[in-house]
Amino acid sequence: MPPATVQPRTPPPIPSGAGELARFPDGGYRVTFIRSYDRPASELWLAVTEPPGLDVWYPTKLRHDGVVGNAIVETFEPGEGEPPIEVPPGTLTAYDPPHLFEVTVEGPAESKYPGELGTQVIRMRVTADGGSHPARSTLLFEHDVETLPTAVNVLPGWHWCLEFLAAHFGQQADTSKEHHDRLRAWYEAAYA
Repeated sequence: MPPATVQPRTPPPIPSGAGELARFPDGGYRVTFIRSYDRPASELWLAVTEPPGLDVWYPTKLRHDGVVGNAIVETFEPGEGEPPIEVPPGTLTAYDPPHLFEVTVEGPAESKYPGELGTQVIRMRVTADGGSHPARSTLLFEHDVETLPTAVNVLPGWHWCLEFLAAHFGQQADTSKEHHDRLRAWYEAAYA
């Protein structure tokens, strides 16, 4: 059964490109973003699956071999002079170039960082818009999580990361720290 959309409690203005939150009937949540880009689907696919693109916008260094069932490796690089941090282990659970990329991450049951709690599935679907815009494509980005605190924690982060992807493609984007702070405040007020 598909998840039911959770309506934000916060009145407009809703941030441009805001993600949606839905709750599964049997528990758990899905965070969803839909973004269109003035790039062919083949370019968008590379940006969401290969290191040169991923390293521009994805919050970790994500590496995979393209074989479903094999481990993925994620490393978070916190900042200058700080050592890289290994992210909880994950598996490539779907890989259908140039349309579907999915990883499942087995996070800890407890953590001071809600964004890494429990089993999580990150899914990216790329479609060509076709028709009169053959050089335009759409990304459906979904992140399934177990808890509401996890969902509220990842919503502003993914929103901000997708701003970097838009900037990578030369589209209007706000990648400032101030924008991230505004997004975090809005999502927390809307859903926490």
